[in-house]
Amino acid sequence: MFFRIIFLLFLYFPCLFGSLVISEGTKSISDFSLAYHYDETSGLGIEEINDLHFTQTIHSHFSQGYKEGTAWFKITIENKSTNRDFVLCFTEPFWSTFNLYEPTPKGWIKHQNGLSTPLKRYEIQNANPTFKLKIAPGTSKTYFIQGQTVNAQMGAFTLYTENEFFRPSRFTLSTFYPFYSGILFIILILNIFLLLEMRERIYAYYIGYVSAFIIFVSMFNGSYLYLGFHPWNAGLHVTGTIVLAFMALFSGTFLELDKYFPRMDRLFKFFTGSFLIFGILIHFNIPYSTFLFNILSTVFVTILLILAIKTWLIGKINTPYYLIALIIYMPTMGMMVLMFNGLLENNGFTRYAFLFGALVEIIFFSLILAKRFQAAKDEKIHFQIELLAEKEKNQEYLEYEIERQRHEINEKNAILFHQARDAAMGEMISMIAHQWRQPLNTLALINENLYFKHKLGQWDEEGFECAHDQFNEHLQYMSKTIDDFRNYYKNDHIKRPENIGTSVELALRLCDVFLNYAKIKTELIVSTEKKGYLSQNELIQVLMNLIKNSHDAILERHIVSGKITITVEEAADALSIRVCDNGGGISDDIAAKIFEPYFSTKSENGTGLGLYMSKAIIEEHFKGTLAFYNTETGACFTVLVPAYDERMELTPRVS
Repeated sequence: MFFRIIFLLFLYFPCLFGSLVISEGTKSISDFSLAYHYDETSGLGIEEINDLHFTQTIHSHFSQGYKEGTAWFKITIENKSTNRDFVLCFTEPFWSTFNLYEPTPKGWIKHQNGLSTPLKRYEIQNANPTFKLKIAPGTSKTYFIQGQTVNAQMGAFTLYTENEFFRPSRFTLSTFYPFYSGILFIILILNIFLLLEMRERIYAYYIGYVSAFIIFVSMFNGSYLYLGFHPWNAGLHVTGTIVLAFMALFSGTFLELDKYFPRMDRLFKFFTGSFLIFGILIHFNIPYSTFLFNILSTVFVTILLILAIKTWLIGKINTPYYLIALIIYMPTMGMMVLMFNGLLENNGFTRYAFLFGALVEIIFFSLILAKRFQAAKDEKIHFQIELLAEKEKNQEYLEYEIERQRHEINEKNAILFHQARDAAMGEMISMIAHQWRQPLNTLALINENLYFKHKLGQWDEEGFECAHDQFNEHLQYMSKTIDDFRNYYKNDHIKRPENIGTSVELALRLCDVFLNYAKIKTELIVSTEKKGYLSQNELIQVLMNLIKNSHDAILERHIVSGKITITVEEAADALSIRVCDNGGGISDDIAAKIFEPYFSTKSENGTGLGLYMSKAIIEEHFKGTLAFYNTETGACFTVLVPAYDERMELTPRVS
């Protein structure tokens, strides 16, 4: 009899572990045992399971590793409290199916949950499988739970009273994950900014790594279901492969494997490609793909840690953050992998420590990249400071060179100006000779006439007085000519208010001799009495040069009725002087060169300095313009000089 009792106790001993007692005042229970059966073929239904004697018990926090069949859990709940409404909650959202079978007098009621069931059909809108239970006080109920997953068979059950489960102040991981994800999003945005600033691929790899990890966490806690995304059974491991692929790219770039360890660089590229391939295999649920991925990832993180230590020891890593991050991150990830494979107990530390390790790693990696950004900025600032210093040196040198070249140009212009003046002086002497030739001939004739009359005794007082008046007239004319040329050759460059019409008249009078000799008519049209602020002698030099050029063009082209027209008129805030002729104009092939020094169309008779110096005088001394255009009959040169304003005399005079 004794042995029979012992045998029965031994037979039903496992079932005792599936019994959960709710006492008065109990709000939640998370530490208990329940019966477990693994259906490898997934062929058993609820009726067969109900008749089955469960021979295995597991803790409410369990990890059975990777199994492709169906897990069945049996739990008997005895209610010794006055409550009747309870909630059974499971921690893992990534199970494909997670159905609870409730016994009723009419048979079993199936409460569906898991990723294969839309979230809106859940009894309680929670990403984690959650079921409402009704157990009358003083009674007990036995429930069966059916679960399938492409991931590890792991998780934890907790039984709550309904009031406790829906208590607003109850802390759950659901309240922790948004805060955790918020930190990751801030880090992600920061690194997007760094990528836009630095334009380096290491930032792109890191952004990919953080983004993939955010998706991994959303798969891990099921938060992506609240956003309306379609359930993805294999999403947890697929995103895990992408996380490691980006980590391989980031680490290989950061450690500069292509420079220091070329073979390892090729190996890391192999890891990257392999992880992405495993992501595809896991998505299509290829047998053993998850197992092989876990092995490959373990090899990868081991090699990565060894390389990081070696690179740090040889002084190639200038920051310890990377190594510290790996030392913290890898053990926590290793614990999670071992727990997923059923080699470690499923508890709060092994289950969630990787979240802390990953966050520390991501923060440290961000510090590394931020330091890299700061170093680049410091280098850029240092380079800019060097450029500014070099620029200041170059600026000083350029200012010195500009001043030196300006001085050389001024000296050359002074030489050219004197050369032009000397050339003009030669022409003026020739003009004076022509201008004096006629009065001298007249004086010689008067003198001969007086002499012969005296010899012949035919001169009288009236004739003598007439000869005297003629002598005086011609001598005054010659004296006036000398005065005009002497005034012109005065070295007077002082600016003062000058009547433009008067200056043009004087220039024409100085040119009378060669214009009259060439029988060239002149016409002067003055329509303004405004004055210009300039040096008269320099303006006369310009006008005489323009008149002489028109004279030469008319003679060279044998124009019978040569004519030069000079017009003086107002033009906005300036005075315009146009010198136009009917000498045929200037051909297009030489028009662009006429203001260049030493360029002349007069063969050996021209110096090529007249128009060059005229333009320099008008633009540099008078702050005006000198330009030309062709008309139907000839060329027109337009001189624009500023009209006189009293404020001009307040500025220093230019000589």
